[in-house]
Amino acid sequence: MSAEPPAPTAVPKAEAPAMKRSKKVKKLTKKDIDEVLMHDIVELRGHNHWDWDPKTPPPFQNFEELEVTIGSLAQSGEGLALLPDRGEGWVLVVPFVVPGEKVKARVYRHNWGYSHADLVEVIQPAENRIAKDDILCKYFGACAGCQLQHISYVDQMNFKRQVVENAFKNYAEKYFATLPPVDPVSQSPIQSNYRTKITPHFEALNPKHQSAGTAQPVQIGFMQAGKRRILDIEECPIATPIVNEGMKTMRAEVQKNIATYKKGATMLLRESNPIVPGTESENPPSTNKVCVTDHKETITEWVGKFRFDYPAGSFFQNNNAILPSLIGYVQQQLHLPLTSSTTPVPSSDSISASTSSLNHEIKYLVDAYCGSGLFGITCHEGFKKVLGVEISAASISCATNNLVLNKLSTETTAFHLDDADKIFAHIDFPSAETALIIDPPRKGCSDEFLDQMVAFLPARVVYVSCNVQTQARDLQGLLDRCHAKGLPGYRVEAIRGFDLFPQTRHVEGVMTLTRL
Repeated sequence: MSAEPPAPTAVPKAEAPAMKRSKKVKKLTKKDIDEVLMHDIVELRGHNHWDWDPKTPPPFQNFEELEVTIGSLAQSGEGLALLPDRGEGWVLVVPFVVPGEKVKARVYRHNWGYSHADLVEVIQPAENRIAKDDILCKYFGACAGCQLQHISYVDQMNFKRQVVENAFKNYAEKYFATLPPVDPVSQSPIQSNYRTKITPHFEALNPKHQSAGTAQPVQIGFMQAGKRRILDIEECPIATPIVNEGMKTMRAEVQKNIATYKKGATMLLRESNPIVPGTESENPPSTNKVCVTDHKETITEWVGKFRFDYPAGSFFQNNNAILPSLIGYVQQQLHLPLTSSTTPVPSSDSISASTSSLNHEIKYLVDAYCGSGLFGITCHEGFKKVLGVEISAASISCATNNLVLNKLSTETTAFHLDDADKIFAHIDFPSAETALIIDPPRKGCSDEFLDQMVAFLPARVVYVSCNVQTQARDLQGLLDRCHAKGLPGYRVEAIRGFDLFPQTRHVEGVMTLTRL
């Protein structure tokens, strides 16, 4: 520990937004509350009661600058500062900070019981703050894309583990005491140049300025932190090298042709790894990295030994480096013994299914929300039959094509077009011998899906989610339904986060359930 505190760290001028926001304070209602953020605010305050009349103005002026001490990080990655002398314990929400730091912040938006503020200056930095010169991206603090580059990767992992735990504490509250401890977050093998897809934006030129002959800079990049404006980005350090090369080409084309655009657009840049012609018979074949910009063009992606082709504009996980670890873990969880065991199962960092590790009690696998077949195909080994279900006809066509590309039998592995809310009506697998993989969109599972799941009661469930809050909510909804019907329900075997998006607040959750 140094004898003197570090010198104050000033945020670059680009990070301190110009005061062009509206000074008018809008009338607030409880609809203005961010529910997830409010859980963190209540925990910081110690209670959830406000003696505050929403008809009165918030206890700050717009653009007022305050010196505050950061008490904790919210699940959004933003810092929370409690101000007990303002509004009966008002909370200020400030980005790009570390707990314990004293900072200067500028208030710009108000909600019920808390206000958002821009970071103006770090007055007393925390010892674990990453030095400005060591931060990965020169745009960090101005760009809204990343939230955590100012803290170490170890601190990021601890933060994300807490995010997962808080999600289940807040959204599966009735059963939280019975859950196993949340496992440490599985790290990404690389923390930069990992993202295989980015979507920069740009706005068209202002017609009034065009007619006046006024020069207009073309901003091509991502949204600015705390503002609805685009920040010009020349390179994104979390994107793969080939995607950044594609961004240079795309920027030049947009700048050259900007006068032809009547409105702005969102561009697509996605890495693809097609086979080099003439090497198809090699094992493995040689591949060539290219950047694709056409939404309809086919992407070729390799996950371990498996090949996946899918339209560039469709969904596929964007961190290829961690996929073998994620899939290896899902595969391992599918084959856990159905009876409770005190013998720990070693973790897996690769896609593998040795015969000795397979659980032969479970013979069938259902892959709900199957997309292009990622889990159904990579986890097929050890199952008598695998059925993937998806609402999108294009996805089913893609998944079926991927079966052929990977030389899997369509007799044992198949993909079926149907609404995920109705999938169990078409499944004739014995529920006591069936495992279910769920990988829904951010909104989680519908009530209809959970109702059918309780009616079917698969022996094992592995729930993969990009939104741990809805994942926890669905767990409580599932167990409530079981108890309402007098059913024993499920035992939660494990909860683990996977860091698919280093440097950001996002964490992927994987939860394993066994039928009692």
